[in-house]
Parts: sequence; structure tokens; C-alpha cells
Amino acid sequence: MNLLVRHLMLVLTLAPLSAPAWAADMWLVSNHFSAERFVPHLHYAGPVMEGDAEALASLFDEVLECDVATLPAEGGNCAVLTLSSPGGNYIEGLKLALLLRERAVATVVEAGSSCYSACAFAFLGGSGSSSQEGVGVYIDRMVEPYATLGFHAPYFAPDDLDTLVADFGMDAVLGASRDDIALMIKQLVDWNVDASVLSHIVSMGPDESYDVETGEDYYVTRAHLPPSPLGQWIGDSGEAIRNACLRLLAYHRGAFIDAAPEVISETLLNDFAANEAGQMLTGFRIGPDNPLGVTYCGLPTEQAGLTGDVDLALYTAPGISGAARPLVSLFHRPEGWSSLGTGETASRRLFKKGGFNSMFTHPFMNMGDQVTDVLDYLWFQKFGYFNEGFLVDGAMPRPQAHPSLSVAVSTPSADTLEHGNHRIVVQMGNHLLLEHAKTALANRDVVIDLNSVSPDGFVYGGTYPSGRPFLWFSLYDEERRMVALVEIEAKTVPDDLEAAVAVQDFLACSFSFFQHALTC
Repeated sequence: MNLLVRHLMLVLTLAPLSAPAWAADMWLVSNHFSAERFVPHLHYAGPVMEGDAEALASLFDEVLECDVATLPAEGGNCAVLTLSSPGGNYIEGLKLALLLRERAVATVVEAGSSCYSACAFAFLGGSGSSSQEGVGVYIDRMVEPYATLGFHAPYFAPDDLDTLVADFGMDAVLGASRDDIALMIKQLVDWNVDASVLSHIVSMGPDESYDVETGEDYYVTRAHLPPSPLGQWIGDSGEAIRNACLRLLAYHRGAFIDAAPEVISETLLNDFAANEAGQMLTGFRIGPDNPLGVTYCGLPTEQAGLTGDVDLALYTAPGISGAARPLVSLFHRPEGWSSLGTGETASRRLFKKGGFNSMFTHPFMNMGDQVTDVLDYLWFQKFGYFNEGFLVDGAMPRPQAHPSLSVAVSTPSADTLEHGNHRIVVQMGNHLLLEHAKTALANRDVVIDLNSVSPDGFVYGGTYPSGRPFLWFSLYDEERRMVALVEIEAKTVPDDLEAAVAVQDFLACSFSFFQHALTC
């Protein structure tokens, strides 16, 4: 790398404000992010600085044991990374994004957090992977309501520009800037950001940002909402169908969502025509009858309540056969693959695992203004606890354990403890955590030689494919419907496996949670 490029990596940033001269913090929060993504949860906080991608890769190597090639055909992740950062080195942001795609790590900006500029580019790398033919790596990136995701064009810090020009000449400086902007655009296209927003992002000044706030912003940046029933985002199914039709029309035209939504009729038509499968359709008129062009937007009438799968499409007027023909389709599959576009190739369609919730939201309203009771739903799905009907957002009760354990990381609902060569992750949560752990942990790609399951708990012990021993168990308090999930694992393959297992047994026997303990 020549001196000019190396210097540019330090001064060509994506942050509206100069980033402090210290790197981000990154740590393991818990071993399970949510019911849908029952995988380790890591957090990245602080300015994006050179070397962060290498540091994050080292953390992945330390705490994850996941082979992307073995993820199931139905898709999955090796981890979830939550992000909170003002931005920083944009080249490093691209490196982080590439790392996340390579490791099949989903990205989430949680409610109350913000992720700007270089962080936003890292966010775009959020991915899952499927062994199913024709799928492979797919986008998996979510912005929760009341979170902020903001993009910023690359720019030179003013104090450095004169020095760079004096040292290297204007042609060299502008050439390097053009190369970086070209790289940014290429990556945005590769990561399926709508081309219609690219020119806006790269033309912004140093004090401007493009924030993902409205339903349209979610659409053009291909950011997703967390999974939940559609009714928790928008209660009127007819309005939700019309919102999705606006997005289908924008996709068909290769443009932004129409700012004058009267291009679609406001009258919901029931059984206006039949599709080629003979199903009656419900939806909206878009234009005059045209057997070759867009006339309607609709879905099978039996799906109009939006309580399950949705097959929405732009349709022609009925032709000679008497059936309306689909032109562009949106398949919403809460329990499968969702997609929007034309053709049968996943790479040519907008594509994700789980429901396309954001497609049904109002395109011109802030997402935070559209939510109903969805935040409580998301809290519960992430194993949050409710006491007597009230959400508990502070620290949950902790189990007691052997005093030799030292706390490495502590969060409101989880602790990472250490004892010699052993890492112990203790996660507290509602009964959903117990239900998922009992099934999901038993089906992991490990060798289990201790398997004890009862209605109110379990103990699993064995080794990873690498040879690292583990002991996983639950302590459940039925009165409070709260569980402490304890996972004890050797950090490296021990020289003496029998001795390491004995240490794990000793530590496990020291845990108690509301007077609940293992029988040792």
C-alpha cells in the first residue's frame, strides 16, 4: 500500500464528526440473541478504526465454533452482531462488512442505538447462509424501530486536505478520492442497496447524512424489520396491502416509491379477477385495463387478512384465457423464504429469510410512529422478562456460583465469567429461553455424551468437533417463569480432557438460582 492510500485511510472518513482516536469495543453479550436467531450475540460499540475487522475476526475465532458450510438448507447464522457507532474509517467499515458476509453474521441496530457512516457500511454486511442450491449467502440485516442507521458520503477532513495536496498533488488526491467513491458504490450495489439512492448518498456534503427512518428508507436500503406478526406493525390489512403495492410499483419502474400514492386507487376490490391458478384476487386498480401492462395489484382473496403467507403481485388485465397474469411478485413467508422481483433466480430478487414486514409499512411515515405493541413482542422474543405484567428493563436476578469465578463482561441479562481455561456464559430470561435451549442445543453439531432432560430443565455435556468439552444446563424457577441458562466451555482443547470435564462438573454444582440447583 503506498503512502498516499495509507494516509487516506486515516483521513477519508464517513463520520459527520471527527472520530476519537481509539478503537471500538467489542464483546460477547450472550450465547443466544433471540428465539428466531438462537445464536451468539456480540456487540460492537465506538468509532470504526483501522484494525477493527482483524480484532473482530479474532473475537469470532475465540467465541464462535460455527462452520458456515454446515448451516442448514433453511438458512441460518453463526452469530448476531449489534452495532452502536458514530462511524469512522470507511475502508475499515467495508472490511467489517466483508467479514460479516464471510462468517454469516447478521447485523442489528437495536432500539435506542445509532449506527452512522462507516458503521452503516459494516451493517450492510449482515448475512445468513443456506446450503440450499441457488441460495447461498443472503442479506440478514435489521433496524429496530427507534434505532438510527445513517449513511454519509466519503469526504476529506478539511484540516488534512491542504497537507495532502501539498504532499501528493491535486491529481493524486482527487484520483484516490474517486477510487474510494467508486469502491463504495460497487459495494453498495453488491449489497443490494437500491441504485436510486446511490447518487444521493455520494453527493451529500460533510454535514449531511441519509438516515433510515421511513418505510421508504427501509425499502431502498434493503434494511429489514425484526420478525413479528404483521398486525403488530400495521393494523389495517387493506392499508398494508396498498403499501406493499406501492413498493412493487416502485420496483417495477426502477424508481423511488411514488410520493403521490394516489397512483394506486384507494378502493379495495374484492374478487376483481382470477389468476392463472384459478384463485380469485383482492387488491387495487392501478391503471386502465391492459392485457400487457400493469392494471392491478392484488393477492388471493383467502390471504387478504395477512395472517400467514402472502402472494402479492402486479397483474395485467385478464387476457384471452380470462386470467390476470403476474408481472412482479412479492412472496411474504413468515416461516420460509421471502422475495420480491421477477424470475426464479434468488440473486435477481430481493430475498430474505422470514417475513418481509417492512414491505407492508407506510412508506412516508417514521417507523417509530407506526409501531403498536411490537416492542413488547420483540423484548419477549429476545427473552426479556415481564414481572406481574410489567417489562423489567434493568438487571435480572443472577444465580449464585463459586467465588473463584471472575466476571469478564456483565450486561442486564447475561454475564460472561471465567475460570482458568473455561468460559462460562450465564443468560437469564423468560421461559421461551428454556424452551428453545432444550431443543436447539441438543441438535447442534456436537457430540453429546451426557443427556438428561426433564419437563423443567436439562443438562447436556460433550465435546465440539474441535475437541473442546462443554457442559450446558438450565435452572428454572416456575413461580417466576424465569430461567438461568449456564454454558460452561473450555476456551481451547485441553491437554487433559478428563481433568477439564471434572472442573466443569465442579463449577456446575456450585450454581444455584432461587434455591434451584443441579443434583450433584
